[in-house]
Amino acid sequence: MTDVDVAVIGGGPGGLAAAIVASNAGLRVAILEERATLGGQIYKRMGKGFHVDAQDARMGSDYNKGAKLIAAAESSGANIMTDCTVISVDSHTIMYSLAGEHVKEMSAAKVIVSAGAADRAVSFPGWTLPGVITAGGAQSLAKSQRISFGSRVVFAGSGPLALAFPAQLAHLGINVISLLEAGPAPRAGDLWKVAKAYRGNLHLLRDAAKYRAQIFKHRIDVNYRRIVVRAEGHERVERVIHAAVDSDWNPIPGTEKSIEADALCLGYGFVPSIETLRLFGCEFTVNEDLGGPCVVIDEECRTTAPDVWAVGDGAGVEGVYVAMSQGRIAALSAIHELRPNGTEGITVREINEGIARERKKITQKRALVGATKRMYKFGEGAYRLATPDTIICRCESVTLDNIDLAMQFGADTNSIKAMTRAGMGLCQGRNCQRQIVHRIHENAGIPVDQIALSTPRFPLRPVTLGSVADASVESDKFFTPVEEAQS
Repeated sequence: MTDVDVAVIGGGPGGLAAAIVASNAGLRVAILEERATLGGQIYKRMGKGFHVDAQDARMGSDYNKGAKLIAAAESSGANIMTDCTVISVDSHTIMYSLAGEHVKEMSAAKVIVSAGAADRAVSFPGWTLPGVITAGGAQSLAKSQRISFGSRVVFAGSGPLALAFPAQLAHLGINVISLLEAGPAPRAGDLWKVAKAYRGNLHLLRDAAKYRAQIFKHRIDVNYRRIVVRAEGHERVERVIHAAVDSDWNPIPGTEKSIEADALCLGYGFVPSIETLRLFGCEFTVNEDLGGPCVVIDEECRTTAPDVWAVGDGAGVEGVYVAMSQGRIAALSAIHELRPNGTEGITVREINEGIARERKKITQKRALVGATKRMYKFGEGAYRLATPDTIICRCESVTLDNIDLAMQFGADTNSIKAMTRAGMGLCQGRNCQRQIVHRIHENAGIPVDQIALSTPRFPLRPVTLGSVADASVESDKFFTPVEEAQS
């Protein structure tokens, strides 16, 4: 049993920011990160064994920002545990496995969950064809491994990502031929609102201008109010069929167009990774503009579960800067609860001032998001693109027709899961469950926020049977092995 004051689950920007503050204040801190390196998706590192010069311009500004954040975490004294898979949680106890070894337990007085987010899956005919890739997967290939995933790439999506990522791909030498933005083109009024939200956001506005310039420089064809309705091809994607959409992203009949392409990159936003928070028993709400299911947190990022905080995109997708501010707020809040009179590293006054400072930063970032809401509001029509024979659960090859048939015997996620195996595959429903929830909403008329997700279960991540089913593994919290009966 390893005891810490604060356990930080997730080594992305929010988790690292939290760990730095808590550790520098003199608390015992552990960072549990499932990847081999720190940084999360936006600050993703090259794999182990690669050496990158600290300020190599070819890696981009995000890589160098991440290097500074990681260096600060490493020098803070926090116990950094990479290749660490969190298997289960219960109150103040965390079950984890290091590099596939036998599971261990860690007790923590406070837990900060910074689990990040996953690409929002949008199912349409042909979305499982080779050559169709999510923005997260494309980022790993292009930014971290310098692998081009196509010679004629179409990017389809919406939001700031649809502006930034095609520009980044083009800068890396990938031939992006078309950008399909599901939202509307900016108006003068939108630009005026954005300009008024400049306080604290000048760096973001400069980045946006830079990305726009890259799109023009590389002559990427930009199309607004267009969504992919299907991908066609024999052994991989060969054509992308797209159509005009209304304000809710419903395709308009008779507006289809075709683009010859060998790769389709999808960036329709992200969904918070909430599995750990669900096992903690936290309350949730639904906000599609923040990714869908979002944990309920207060102004100091506390969840409704005792001694558990949630920060970053795992609490609601708001970007890297909000994630880091939330991480610092959660750490300061935890410090104050553990050390009401402060510590040698930080006083109560500094705690309160720090929280106020980070809240102001978050308010400024949210003001910019509010200014872009008309352009980037998510449309539920994205969940209506599938046809009866479209695969919804690609792990178990379950089609929309299978889902509709199962729904006749129970319009809830657990019943559908039991009858079709949708959600029982390797991703454990991370790709298909939101699609199923919206299908229940459409067919049964149940509000989305009243449709429960399938029951969260141990293990949170795939784990070898030998790492848990061994006579040497004991746990008062999770399980106790039973000796074989004597014959």
